[in-house]
Amino acid sequence: MSKLTPKLQEEQDRVTALLIEMFPGNRIDRDKNAEPVMWLNTASELLLAVKDLRIVTGLQMDRLSDLTAYDNVDGSDGPKRFVLVYQLYSMRFHTRVRLKYSVSENESVPTLTSFWRAANWLEREVFDMFGIPFTDHPDLRRIMMDERFVGHPLRKEYPLKDRQPFPDSLPVRIAARTPLSSGQE
Repeated sequence: MSKLTPKLQEEQDRVTALLIEMFPGNRIDRDKNAEPVMWLNTASELLLAVKDLRIVTGLQMDRLSDLTAYDNVDGSDGPKRFVLVYQLYSMRFHTRVRLKYSVSENESVPTLTSFWRAANWLEREVFDMFGIPFTDHPDLRRIMMDERFVGHPLRKEYPLKDRQPFPDSLPVRIAARTPLSSGQE
């Protein structure tokens, strides 16, 4: 099932065993590449887990490589509306750990910008696309959508073909490209 080399498989097994030892009450799954996926229950647990994963000698998850979310509207991953997915990476051990944290519709999540500067942009993207707020974020505002845009386009209830033209936008004119005459560069 996994396409990892035996050495990488051994490293992921070691990381998973360490996570099970460090966080005995947490659900820890493995994905198709045998990488651990740890579920967190509270916001304080998220902060403690991130802090521990960064400093524990055998893990040293020093990079937040991605942060996203998905709309759990069908309830397949618990009763809460959204699930945040943090992808952590250890540059030293070349291993990954994925953290998942369920969030209710109006619940805010603590920012991780004090741990990783990359969290700034990634959290802004999640806020913009899903409407999940991050407490104590230094600059929580839209990053992809226009500030006048209403709604969050990656929520399941957002209409697929909804368009929001803004009356004060500048008109766009696309003209045919004129060929250059000889001698012009």
